[in-house]
Amino acid sequence: MCFDDGAVAFKVPPFEFLAAPGFAAARDRVISGKLALYEGNHLFNRLILEEGRFLCYLAALSLHAGQDMAQPQTWLTLGRLQREVTELGVASRNRVEAQVSCLRKYGFLAQQPHASDRRVRLLVPSAALLSRDAGILGLLVTGLSELGLSPTDGRKGPLAPDLHRAMRRATLPHLPGLSRMIRRHLPLAPFFAHDCGYMILLLLLSGARESGDGVISTGFQRLATQTGVSRTHVRRIIEAARDAGLLTTTTRGGHDIRLTAGMWHAADRWFADKFALTDLLLREALPAEPVSIAA
Repeated sequence: MCFDDGAVAFKVPPFEFLAAPGFAAARDRVISGKLALYEGNHLFNRLILEEGRFLCYLAALSLHAGQDMAQPQTWLTLGRLQREVTELGVASRNRVEAQVSCLRKYGFLAQQPHASDRRVRLLVPSAALLSRDAGILGLLVTGLSELGLSPTDGRKGPLAPDLHRAMRRATLPHLPGLSRMIRRHLPLAPFFAHDCGYMILLLLLSGARESGDGVISTGFQRLATQTGVSRTHVRRIIEAARDAGLLTTTTRGGHDIRLTAGMWHAADRWFADKFALTDLLLREALPAEPVSIAA
């Protein structure tokens, strides 16, 4: 497995995390933690768990964290968000506007007039959106503390608001690299390119670990119920993953799914990249201001 593509200038190479003795345990705890945050919230999953939507959501959080009210060019507006996301090449201006409309409709984003210039409409993430994002980053920071390769001082738990803001501010200049990083994980494209595909990936990885013999007897219908998409949608994702050599199915209805060695290699590479990226953001965030690791 080669990580030498220069997508992101990591401080600790991903292969060092992959080779750490506690990698598998840290990966499994991140998977379980993410499922606890995502599972059951079908609307939230549909809105962000696909590459283009995820990068739009991440860009909004990063722009919000980095804006300076004294500098209008930094404000989080629909126009600025559209520029940032379209430059990444993952969504059109219309698609970004549609994503913002959905996030506003369901209370994840608000649009408010600026105090001194009411012609300007600022986008403001909700407390629930910020809390969920801080929880996801907190899972990865906790994993880093267990691996001992990052400046976490052995701390665990949810991120304090100031550290969360600093890490998302550090994310902003890395958005193009993050987009390239996602695209280099071509084996996982059957999951990343579809609504709730990432959620299905997490459920399969978790189910394979819990089953003992590596066989997942969940079936298409149960995966559809867990993720809030149709059974047909789940079947298409599983069949695409099967055709890509990531898993095998032996019975009708998606029962008795077995993940291949290629699937585990691809997933491990993905989580090694996630740990390396979180480490980079943490290192860049910590010197910026006096922050605490845990709330």
